[in-house]
Amino acid sequence: MASTVVNRQRSCVAAVVILLSFSSTPALAYFPLVTDDTGTQGKGGHQVELDYAFEKSHSRIESDTGEFIENIQSLSNAFPMAYTYGVTENVDVFLGMSRQTSPINGWQSSEIGLKWVFAGDQTQGWSAAIKPVVTLPVSNTMQDNGLGAAKTNLGLTVISSYLADTHEWHFNVGYESNQQGNTPNLEPERSDLWSASLAPVLVLDPQWKLAFDMGIQTNRAYNSEYSAFGEVALIYAPVDNVQLGLGVIYSPDINASDKAYRYGITTGITYQF
Repeated sequence: MASTVVNRQRSCVAAVVILLSFSSTPALAYFPLVTDDTGTQGKGGHQVELDYAFEKSHSRIESDTGEFIENIQSLSNAFPMAYTYGVTENVDVFLGMSRQTSPINGWQSSEIGLKWVFAGDQTQGWSAAIKPVVTLPVSNTMQDNGLGAAKTNLGLTVISSYLADTHEWHFNVGYESNQQGNTPNLEPERSDLWSASLAPVLVLDPQWKLAFDMGIQTNRAYNSEYSAFGEVALIYAPVDNVQLGLGVIYSPDINASDKAYRYGITTGITYQF
């Protein structure tokens, strides 16, 4: 029974990292949303993003006969950050990093990638983009601590956006590999992850936006096949080229054997120059 509890605790810590990496990866989404938009910085434009993400996860441990043993809870704090540069009017390149301070203190896997708007007008009406990403490996020790994977992984997201004066719609479909290094303490995870999400956004006035975000993805852990999320967020632009964001997110593992779920808060600032 002791080994079962330890394994479940490791799974719970890993689940925290999973949602943080999905929902708070810097510069890869329409902050503070999970879903990305097609917007780019324009040729020669720069963007810096500094965020904070808090999450609390819950899971339930039962015996082989289904008897309740205990509930496991875990807290996580991370500080994602990113830099984006506009190579052309329709192409951005970016670098994203994140410093986790609990439950393990350390740098998570970094990401490099680009976004290319290949159709439509990204400032009004409909547009479409693709976003390839490379997730850089961490050490085997960092992988065991839940800070990332000890192998290089690749991802690709197809993005569609529609912008009007009073509202916006953003839709994503994505794939990412999840190859892990071979270490003794590693919990097995799925190697191929798919996701889809939709985010309607209400433009309340030139400074305020109210956003709703929802989606589903392949669950990395084998406690269930899929996990889902829902988020409500506010975006405030006090001055030109500065946005402040605040989001509240809930994510359950669908039909999970351990009834795992997570909720979190993301907040931060984005600056373009």
